[in-house]
Amino acid sequence: MNDYHVASVSLAAQALKLLARYKYRSCTLTELSEALHVSKTTCLRVMRTLVNEDFVHYDEGTKKYGLGPYLIPLGNRASELINSVACATQEMRKVAAATGMTTVLVQRMRDDRLMYIATAEAPRDEIRISVSIGQQFPLTAAAFGRCFLAFEPEAQWERYTARGLQKYTEGTVTDPLEWRRRLLETRKHGFAVSHGESREGLSAIAAPIFGAHDVPLLVMACIAFTSQLREEDLENAVNILLPVTKRLSMGSFHAYVSQI
Repeated sequence: MNDYHVASVSLAAQALKLLARYKYRSCTLTELSEALHVSKTTCLRVMRTLVNEDFVHYDEGTKKYGLGPYLIPLGNRASELINSVACATQEMRKVAAATGMTTVLVQRMRDDRLMYIATAEAPRDEIRISVSIGQQFPLTAAAFGRCFLAFEPEAQWERYTARGLQKYTEGTVTDPLEWRRRLLETRKHGFAVSHGESREGLSAIAAPIFGAHDVPLLVMACIAFTSQLREEDLENAVNILLPVTKRLSMGSFHAYVSQI
């Protein structure tokens, strides 16, 4: 066991991550203890501490827990302090305005999932696509995930194909050869496009923002309704998105930070 592991702190962190997921945004003590695989007594102690610190809110009427108010300024402050996110968020608003599409910033989590960490809606977008910051979704589906996976060693891809590619919609790519072909295509061109692969009726145009050693740190993507996305809209989004993600990537990133 790790000498620096504190069980109660770890459990508190797991509880906050769980409540950040849309499916578990409002939970009873029983639901939390079952999802976290701990006793109700242990779970209650941790949850009461989090409530006292305003990290978690407890509704006396429903007897359910949810994320607390102090996480709002905490999250905003964290976003301001993390240069990569702060810079990308500024550029993301410009991309949304230029493309007319909802633009999102996506981060990879440790458990093979992705999470929206920032979003910007186009000022002139009449039909808005609502995205919840903190919402998580699978790594292997759609353009977002391909932008992370495409730049891993190819041997790592076998880990996902060996256990089977899960189907989320009729458009989800589950054939291992086709999935691999699309990863290679993403690696070659530096961006990925998907249509209804993780959510029916939604298209995404995504590109990675690289950190050290050419490893994708974040992914920026434009989202649109597939039925409204014309070929020229797609090409325009790619032409706007790629220069931005390249500028934010390592190499020019430090120069960019010094200018803001």
